[in-house]
Amino acid sequence: MPPREAMDFDVVIVGAGPAGLDTAIRLRQRAIEAGRELSVCVLEMGSEPGAHILSGAIMDTRALTELFTDWAELGEQLQLKVTIDEFLFLSP
Repeated sequence: MPPREAMDFDVVIVGAGPAGLDTAIRLRQRAIEAGRELSVCVLEMGSEPGAHILSGAIMDTRALTELFTDWAELGEQLQLKVTIDEFLFLSP
């Protein structure tokens, strides 16, 4: 097996779920605001970002709005708005 080439990053985030992606986005936003260059790498074992999230079907858009104030105008659409919320407790 040939030797692998090393890749250098300032920050490596493991997991592309909501917390990992939020961290990566905010770090880059803050670096840009400060006029600094920052390389951020997000590692995900799943087939796509957030693939290992157990309950990824519902998203509160407040966090998305805090990251990208104009996300709705950029063409990103949510398929269905939540109208009710229900909790189920499983027990023996």
